[in-house]
Amino acid sequence: MEGDFLKIARVKRHKQGLQLLRLDKIPLVEPIHSHKELKNRAAASGDNISETEDADSIFGLNDIYQDTDPASSEGPGDIELGSFEENLFTKDSSDSDLVQEASHSGSNEELLVEYLDDCRNSSIKLALNIEAGNTTYQIINGQNFNNLKNKEIQLLVADKLKAIYGHEILDDHYDYVIDKNGKLIIASVDEEPHTLQLVNSAIELYDKKYVIKDVFPDETAMVGLFRNHYKEEEGVVTGLIQLGPDKCRMVFVNGHEILKVSPVINEGTGTKKLLNTIFSKILYLLDTGEIQGVDRFVLFNNTLGEKANDFFTKNFQNLHCEDFNYNPDQLLLTDSQKDISPGYTTAIAIAAAAANAEKENYPTLSFLPQYIAEKQKMFKLQWHGLVLLLLIGLTPVVLNHFYQQNLNEINQLDAQENQIQLMISDLQPLVTESEQLTSQISGLQDQLSLLTELSRDNIRWSITLDRFNMAVEENEGIWITALRQNQDVLMVEGYSLTRVGIPNLANQFPEITLMSVRKLEMRDRDIYNFNLMIHRAVEDENLFTPEQASEIELLLTTIN
Repeated sequence: MEGDFLKIARVKRHKQGLQLLRLDKIPLVEPIHSHKELKNRAAASGDNISETEDADSIFGLNDIYQDTDPASSEGPGDIELGSFEENLFTKDSSDSDLVQEASHSGSNEELLVEYLDDCRNSSIKLALNIEAGNTTYQIINGQNFNNLKNKEIQLLVADKLKAIYGHEILDDHYDYVIDKNGKLIIASVDEEPHTLQLVNSAIELYDKKYVIKDVFPDETAMVGLFRNHYKEEEGVVTGLIQLGPDKCRMVFVNGHEILKVSPVINEGTGTKKLLNTIFSKILYLLDTGEIQGVDRFVLFNNTLGEKANDFFTKNFQNLHCEDFNYNPDQLLLTDSQKDISPGYTTAIAIAAAAANAEKENYPTLSFLPQYIAEKQKMFKLQWHGLVLLLLIGLTPVVLNHFYQQNLNEINQLDAQENQIQLMISDLQPLVTESEQLTSQISGLQDQLSLLTELSRDNIRWSITLDRFNMAVEENEGIWITALRQNQDVLMVEGYSLTRVGIPNLANQFPEITLMSVRKLEMRDRDIYNFNLMIHRAVEDENLFTPEQASEIELLLTTIN
């Protein structure tokens, strides 16, 4: 809402950004005034004293700019919706003139419903604005509020609001945010926003179900759109100036962070001295030190065209001034839309928020009432509940269909299962007997292992001594004086009448060590004393194991 008009922007998702579909400006059937405005009008009773005249006289602007008339010549002006639709956005020549339709509508609610019904083939998500100047801002510096607890901040906010209004206000009528620098920003309104009142009334009167995504002040939307389309430049102070038909407002940002929200300027684009008044307000803020300087100006909702740009460029010669410049990666515009979009900046910002396009960059100052959020949750739950009930109702039908479809296969599987159970019952005695045999075999294996261990090498020394006796008998002239066992080695000591008899004896064994040979004289005859170590008496040591023990070991190997 802007003055006595509804400015509406339609957008849709396009690749990574948005596409602007249409812009409309619809005159209200009857003006909407706040309670405060009505009281002020009644109290003023025709008194038209302008506070801006005092400011102009203070700075001497009446004399300096007496020849400057920023609104004297015609700029682009407001767009008539009839030509707007016919030349720019109409896809079907049968579309009616919305301005003409508005004149036939009996109320603002009827006008809104008729417009939204025209979009009934699309999924509509609404975001609503709070007109510039209807929101009070308090920016509190001096400490880092990120270090405070939520309860402490809430108490501080309540005190600040009470100082302005003299009483506590509803939770839905204020919100606050702490920026990344720790600054506390409080926003508050006197009453429920006019656009929300209008939509609520239309919903109630015409039984509509509109999805309201959020309610933003124009100032919040302005900063959010600026953040999305302009790269952040630390230390660069930008003056965001929103021009309106009845009121204007300025927001100064350092980089992307809010620095100052100016008091509302109660003059609009229809006032000849508007630009002079804005100029005087900027000088006042600079003179008082509320802002340290400005590097550039960006104009929002500029219906004055180049006059406004030329004015600020002329009076701030070292500063750059431009209409809001949309980032083509964020918003797709046709050439004809680019010409008309400067007057609809806030409407586009609100529509972008409804589409959740980089909404996280918007200051989180929302005035969506809790009762609206709860109602929309219930609306979603109602639809979810209906779908759930439908699914529950269909479940038995679907299950029965699949059951009947697979009944034959189920019967066959049942028969196979019964047959297998009978076979298992028949084989059960064999299983029991097999388990018993397995247990007996395990016991026999243990016994056989023990017998094998006891039988192994039990005739080693019998075979070794037999083999030794045979070797001695084959070599005459040898007699043994000592025979000892040392582990698996046989120690032999004896005498030989001949020297060659000793190696002949040693050659009878596979592995032997000749320890010593000594020549002695006995009874006038040479004899030889020797010491032997027999390591292995036979080539095949399996001879040390009885034949029966070998058979047992082979049986164990076969079983395993």
